[in-house]
Amino acid sequence: MMTRKTRLTILALIVLVFLLLLIWLLLFLFSKKAPSEVVEEPPQEVVVDPITSRPTISQKEFEAEKETRTISADVLSLSKSFVTRYGSYSNEADFGNLVDVLPLMSTAFATQTEAFISTAVAPEEHYGVTTSIITVKVNSQDDDAGEAQVTIMTQREEAIGSTQNVTVKYQEIILTFVMEDGSWKVDSATWQ
Repeated sequence: MMTRKTRLTILALIVLVFLLLLIWLLLFLFSKKAPSEVVEEPPQEVVVDPITSRPTISQKEFEAEKETRTISADVLSLSKSFVTRYGSYSNEADFGNLVDVLPLMSTAFATQTEAFISTAVAPEEHYGVTTSIITVKVNSQDDDAGEAQVTIMTQREEAIGSTQNVTVKYQEIILTFVMEDGSWKVDSATWQ
């Protein structure tokens, strides 16, 4: 004589086997693909309309456009490289961030920065800032005058007293550039 628990277990197993068979049958039926008929179409003739008026630019215009893109790319690349280093600071590095970017500065800006480094005193307690770039926007660029201005939105993580005590702020910096000795140099950097 079977107990009620044994009967329920057998019934559950039968239902489970039935469901598995049903799933297998449905998969088997729907996985068969109907043979597709291959219909060969005769090759169609491709007609190409000749281009009667095609806009062209002269070699001089092409070179000027290429140079403008290169100059803009130089300003953008210099902006990113400069701000990431210039805006990141640690009191343990003794203004190493500013020393690193001196070659990217104009003569006047480098002189000002060297004067600042020689007189500045690093704080004794831990202080560090890490700057990341969010967006870069070229506000103006006059290649003939050798001047450009760029605004960069940054994210700055500032640690005061400990590396665990970090605050995040978003800050813009405006860079002005001058053409010096045939290359772009940062002439000023102003945090907003």
